[in-house]
Amino acid sequence: MDYKVLITTSGTGSRLGELTKQTNKALIPINGKATIDYLLEKYPKEIPVVITLGYLGKQVKEYLLKNYSDRKFEFAEVDKFEGHGSSLGYSLLCAKEYVQCPFIYHACDTIVVEPIPAPIKNWIAGFVVDENNSEMGIKQYRTHEVKDNKIITLKDKGVPGFQSIHIGLDGIFDYKIFWETLEKLYTNDPQNTGLSEVHVLEAMIKNGIEFEWIPYKTWLDTGNNKALKTTRKYFEKHANQ
Repeated sequence: MDYKVLITTSGTGSRLGELTKQTNKALIPINGKATIDYLLEKYPKEIPVVITLGYLGKQVKEYLLKNYSDRKFEFAEVDKFEGHGSSLGYSLLCAKEYVQCPFIYHACDTIVVEPIPAPIKNWIAGFVVDENNSEMGIKQYRTHEVKDNKIITLKDKGVPGFQSIHIGLDGIFDYKIFWETLEKLYTNDPQNTGLSEVHVLEAMIKNGIEFEWIPYKTWLDTGNNKALKTTRKYFEKHANQ
């Protein structure tokens, strides 16, 4: 099927502290490769990739054009990527014109090892983990409640009783409804810096749109220093596999 992949690299990566002072978080090195390399290798080369550019966006664009001449990229410029009016939701809206087809949203700080399905239907990926695993700091993540292999609720951070962690990897078949929903949410509160794809998914589910649950046994987070350290250790261990 025809679809695109949407990767947001426009944020400042503030949770990574000094690491992102001079480097976009999508380019943070992990075992000799940029973070975004691990994302791109999960998709066929013929699939177009839409990249949002904001903080140190020139770095990202130059890196991709130099190292991936065999791929088709479309770049969406994000003017407000920090401070008032900025949000993941706003960054996504800046890419809307490039993504008028089914698509996969892939957060640039999420790496998975298992295959990623095409968005032939709506789905939400989740990392399956014991909720008593305090080592991960699970309370910092949104989670899923699942019934009959469908996502029925996206829970707030720290709410107990869930089947998986939300990792920022979603297949959107009903793209027109996704964009319409996001536009409404943004228009209602354009200064909401917390607006994200999660709120769009929540609203769609409440309106009767079904999302299949895609469970993952391995998820490698690169969005904060502790998780990044764990991810680097994983790839050091599996370097020759």
